[in-house]
Amino acid sequence: MMPDDLKKEIDNLKTLYNEEQSSLIRRLLKKSINDEKIEIAVKMYIDEKISLGKAAELAGISIWEILDELKRRNIGLKYKISDAELEVEKLLKRYEKR
Repeated sequence: MMPDDLKKEIDNLKTLYNEEQSSLIRRLLKKSINDEKIEIAVKMYIDEKISLGKAAELAGISIWEILDELKRRNIGLKYKISDAELEVEKLLKRYEKR
């Protein structure tokens, strides 16, 4: 059962987007999941539990997008030499395949 206030918000969005309820809910759910993955990745990065590359991978976005996200949140880089080496290795492997 959906709370009345949530039903009202969904009805308002359905009207604004001129979209069917099921499509709207799927789209909102996907956006929410993606946002939550970014939240988790950023928190783990701040807590130094994962590297920048792993944060991007966990969030399902590119390293450039995670860098933009950190900048947007005014979070400084915690970039280690090992992170740089890992990124260089990934780039070399990618270009060796060509």
